Amino acid sequence: MKLKKAMIVFGTVCILNTMVTGCGSGSEPAAKTEESQKSEVLSEESNNVSKEIDGDTEEPPENTEGRWQVLEPDIAAAVDADFLGKVWKMEENSFFIAEKKVKILDDGSLSYSSPSSNADLPDTQLIHVVFEEDTVFYMRATDGSGENHEDKEAGFQDLKEHMSVEMKGSFKNDEFHATEIRFF
Repeated sequence: MKLKKAMIVFGTVCILNTMVTGCGSGSEPAAKTEESQKSEVLSEESNNVSKEIDGDTEEPPENTEGRWQVLEPDIAAAVDADFLGKVWKMEENSFFIAEKKVKILDDGSLSYSSPSSNADLPDTQLIHVVFEEDTVFYMRATDGSGENHEDKEAGFQDLKEHMSVEMKGSFKNDEFHATEIRFF
């Protein structure tokens, strides 16, 4: 009888111990740590890849954790811009854009997509673009085929709603700080 009770107690302790070890909170921090280590390694690798592509040792963009990010290095090189958009709202010394997406197709051509000018976008989907006095504005004129273009110096006053913009610069606190703005 005592042996039977001892075996039941021992079996119960073993089962509880297995449950605590297998299902307890002790494994979660290890998993989180492992996940965070993986994301740090991936982040470092992507930073190294972009440095190799650019051919210099420039620091990564300042907005690595923000909602909006500059274009991937291969796409940025193809469009000669850090971010693309469509002017949505104008203010006195800044403007808001809707993101214009671009991807490189298998044949090497580019595919663009942006919201319709008639779309009703909430302000949360708009990106605030700010610029300094030394920001350069260009009006791009293209021929009928789109193959040839000419950039003429312009100013903020030439920018209008629903124009497409190609910008160089970086994100800081989810605002795009432009150093160059081309529009057409």
